[in-house]
Amino acid sequence: MTFSLQSFSSFIPPKNFFILRHILSYHFPIFALVNTKTSRAMDTKSLINNYVWLIDFIRRRGKVPFKEINKAWQRAGRDDGMELGKRTFLRHINDISDIFGIDIECEGCGDYGYFITYDDSKSDTTKTWLLNSMSLHNFVCDSQQLKKRVLLEDIPSGQKHLTTIVEAMRDQTKVHIWYQAFGKEERNFLIEPQCVKLFRQRWYTLAKSEIGIRIYALDRINKAESTTKKYEFSDLIPEEMFENIIGVSPSDRKTEKIVVKAFKGKEYGYEDCYLRSLPLHKSQHEIAEKSTKEYAVFEYNLKITFELIQELLHHKDRIEVVSPKSLRDEMKDIISALSDRYKRNRKS
Repeated sequence: MTFSLQSFSSFIPPKNFFILRHILSYHFPIFALVNTKTSRAMDTKSLINNYVWLIDFIRRRGKVPFKEINKAWQRAGRDDGMELGKRTFLRHINDISDIFGIDIECEGCGDYGYFITYDDSKSDTTKTWLLNSMSLHNFVCDSQQLKKRVLLEDIPSGQKHLTTIVEAMRDQTKVHIWYQAFGKEERNFLIEPQCVKLFRQRWYTLAKSEIGIRIYALDRINKAESTTKKYEFSDLIPEEMFENIIGVSPSDRKTEKIVVKAFKGKEYGYEDCYLRSLPLHKSQHEIAEKSTKEYAVFEYNLKITFELIQELLHHKDRIEVVSPKSLRDEMKDIISALSDRYKRNRKS
């Protein structure tokens, strides 16, 4: 399963926690086996919230004694403000290791500070996304006065069929969908979801159907029904399919070296700084020796797709495509057509 992590707009709002829970159960199989014997008074949601709170607190503090963890626990209102028992804390640490792949240990001397010794989630973007989302969810829900002060972008398709698709992947059962692409008639058919991906406030699923492997936007699915028909995942590796593209359109085109100028200074909104703080793609590399006082030069290894061109146009006159020539010419044609359109509209 893969997620686009361009920004925190990928956060699932608190009201849709059930979606987050299903994604958790898919990505962390042991999630469904949380130790219920030791948590009969707590529902699974509360347990996971507590685990995430502990991970986030210890991460931020670096090394912290148990007494400080306990004070912060009560101050945050965890378990209705009750004291965190040492045995319960140690049990939580064990569960966190099993579920999230994060090891928390005690230094064994001095103030006996607890710290994270191994964090498997750092190499897994989905786990990182889930933990960040749930940490923010916990904080906002614990602070009533902040609920109207943390403003997030809505993801309409996340409220519709995401749970059905994720559950189908977990159980490896086919889904019957009624799909209507823009400008086309509705069709209904079975799909075998291979992964889900979030891009620009829309959820997509890469799925195998009667016509092969295709990408389907969840907001174009009018209806989705689970079935009991089993399927096996194909040999494709989702992360590799999307590795050298921006967006959701798998492409057979070759990966090319794309070079872009990002202009400096207030006049251009310090575009070079924006690209450094939020790269267009993980392959972004700055070529310092080619940069000047006027612009910085960035290089990417990408396939040329519709979404890539959209992304480049999004930056307006603050960037310039240097190469390859084919992409530069395509950008010129689009800009020329836009210019002609606005000139015609001005005359009319």
